[in-house]
Amino acid sequence: MKNIDLICYDFDGTLCNTLPDIVNSMNVVLEQNGFQKISLERVRSFIGSGISKLVERSVYCALAGDDNNPIDPEILKKIDREMSEHYSGHLMDNSHLYEDTIEILEYYSDYPQIIVSNKPEKMITAMMKYYGISDYFDLIVGGDTLDVCKPDIKVWEYVKTKMKLSGDPKGFMVGDSIPDMEFGKVSGLTTVAVTYGYNDVPVLEEIGVDHLIDKLTRLKNII
Repeated sequence: MKNIDLICYDFDGTLCNTLPDIVNSMNVVLEQNGFQKISLERVRSFIGSGISKLVERSVYCALAGDDNNPIDPEILKKIDREMSEHYSGHLMDNSHLYEDTIEILEYYSDYPQIIVSNKPEKMITAMMKYYGISDYFDLIVGGDTLDVCKPDIKVWEYVKTKMKLSGDPKGFMVGDSIPDMEFGKVSGLTTVAVTYGYNDVPVLEEIGVDHLIDKLTRLKNII
């Protein structure tokens, strides 16, 4: 484990199983606005690019529509706002850390560890405090920390500045989604995709990843 500058983790679907509470909040808000509920598997496939994109995809799914039939932006904004409000009050109802999360964070505790997620920063901070893992991390970057989110290269530039990294740092991006892997690629990080998260393995294989692992502790064989 020599000469490692950084280990970046996604949050949802990588360190924490947040799917049950996201699904519940999304369906509560959809029903409040006269839309049909959608399945857990559909919501699962929509996670990874932030709440606004989740809302947009979920509404189209509830309408059985597609991106060629635009929905009134004001309706999407309303549902987006309501989803954020509802979910903020139910972050830890049924969510939980994956069984290997604390073990792996402790294992690498002597190395810089950060979170780069498209979940709002305040939500991540609240959940980390609740689960007692805040002290493991040197930086939290959420989907609203900047005016862009991963995989935008500006996120990586922000990380390098905050972590005082220069040149071409050696590091790893550990996540479960396409945005995670794309972020790793644009950042020059080694990409590690977990297969237990919210994107199916064929999707991850298609984009091309350096490593696939079925348990977080498999990182010990890579890093």
